Parts: sequence; C-alpha cells; structure tokens
Amino acid sequence: MSRLLYLIVFVCALSPLFAQQTPLFTQYRSNYTVINPAMLSPQYLLEDQNLDFGVSLRTQWTNLDDNPRTQLAQGNFFYANTGVSILSGGYIIRDRVGPTSTTGAYGKIGGVLSDDPYWGGIAMGLSIGIQQFRIDASQLVLRQEGDFLGQQDQSKIAPDVGFGFYYYKRFEKGWFADDIVYAGLSVPQVLGLNVAFTEGDSDFNIRRQQHVNLIAGYYLFLDNDRFIEPSIWLRYVANAPVSLDINFRYQVNRSIYFGFGGSLAQTFHFETGFVIGDQLRLGYGFDFPFNTIGPVGRATHEINLNFALER
Repeated sequence: MSRLLYLIVFVCALSPLFAQQTPLFTQYRSNYTVINPAMLSPQYLLEDQNLDFGVSLRTQWTNLDDNPRTQLAQGNFFYANTGVSILSGGYIIRDRVGPTSTTGAYGKIGGVLSDDPYWGGIAMGLSIGIQQFRIDASQLVLRQEGDFLGQQDQSKIAPDVGFGFYYYKRFEKGWFADDIVYAGLSVPQVLGLNVAFTEGDSDFNIRRQQHVNLIAGYYLFLDNDRFIEPSIWLRYVANAPVSLDINFRYQVNRSIYFGFGGSLAQTFHFETGFVIGDQLRLGYGFDFPFNTIGPVGRATHEINLNFALER
C-alpha cells in the first residue's frame, strides 16, 4: 500500500498541484496560529491567559504505511492594552507524506484595535517564514529508471507569508451577556511561488496556491464553567472543492470537554480534552472518513498539549 501512496504523491508533484497544500487539523481552534496569524487564543477569550505554548502531533490514515503526519510547536503572546494591543509569536511545523516533506519556521506580528480588548476588537496579523521542501529519493517509485529524482535527495527552500483578519466580541448585556462571538479570515501562502526541481533535461514544479480560510464560532455560556461552542472552518483553494468542517464542543466543567462534528469530505470528527490546574490542557482528536479512502486508510489521530497563563 505504501508504494501506491508514493505513486499518488509523486504524480501530484510532477504536475501543477491544485489540492489542499496547507496543514489540516481536527482541533483547529487549538492550532489557530498556523491558520490565521491574527486569531486570538481561546485561552485569552475564556480565561484572560495571554501567554501560551503548545505542541501538536497528528497522524492521518493510520492504516497506510508512511501515512501523512504533522508535527507542530507554537508559542504566542498577546499584550493587551487600551487602543492598540500587540500580537506576537511563532511556530515550527513539519508535514510529511511518504517520500515528500515540508518543514517551516515562522514568526508572526499583529495588532488589535479596541477600546478594551476584554470586550472585543478587530485584529490584523502577518506571518513571515521559510519552508524547506524535501524529497527522499530512496523511497520514490519511479515511472522511468534513471530519473534524476531517484538518484539523490532533493531539497529546496522558499519564503512564505500569511495574512489574516480577526474579529471578536463579548456581549455585555441582555440574554447573551458574557457570550462571545468570533470570526477570522486569512490567506496563507500569499506569495504563491513555484518550487522548481531541475537537473539536466528533467524538471518538475510544485505550484503553491493561495488558500482562503474562514473560521467562525460562538461561546454560549450556560453558567460560569459550562459552555457550548459551535464553530466552522471553511477552506478554499482555486480548482479544488470547497472544504467545510462543522464542530460542536461542550465544556462539561472547568476540567473536561468533548465535541463532535463532520466535514463535506465525508469525515466524522470527535474530540475530548482535559484541563489540569487551569493552565495545562491535553486534547485528543479522532477522524474517520466515510469516503473512498475510509476502508483503506482508516482513522486519523491528533494530540494537542497546551500550557497557558496570564502575564
């Protein structure tokens, strides 16, 4: 099965790539920095915790050999102030699918316009980084013996820029008092550069496409500790189907939550998490596809660990 997966990846690399190129997450709210550099941490909205660090490990279609895997480490700081508040942070991420992998390092900077950031604001954010694209030649299934890709490992480095907007508001009065609504729009890979591998008469390009992400959600508080959070994550890239995830999370108390949802890609999502000492959060996400990949690839697992505090 691994040889089939490699062949699929290799064929995609040899032609213009118009599919989803940016990372996917089951618990996308926990990995917000990668998706939208202007997005505020859920820990700030819920607990006023403006400094957080996190790691995420995701393995997709676990029944396949050398299946897609993603590792992420991130850190964020929000300096809240009347007038203009400052967003800062960064992350390191690695994506691997069979013989191909990308490794990126990014920093982000942004600002929030608000009279009082506790009650809401409008944010803009920018991420700047570099990505290394790598092909492990020893694992390739070649269409033609002697192809240069099969002779040695290939590696290219390219710049990357992302941009985003984000809006959030905490209601002060009435039936919806203390509830929070949020929405963000972002465009990763703004530059849309091509990554070209060339040697002799052989060459191929990976055409990097601009993606559009929309994340929106609502915190409906039942009391001080319990809330329901419906949310959506919509993704669009040219010449590919629109992707939409819909999820519902229920915070049972200050220590535990669970959620479920699905996507237009015919995938079921489940998530659960635990809060230890108000600062340490451990989350687990599970996906199972009911499309054609389901019987072959099976489930996806994702683990997130986050530490947050107020500074």
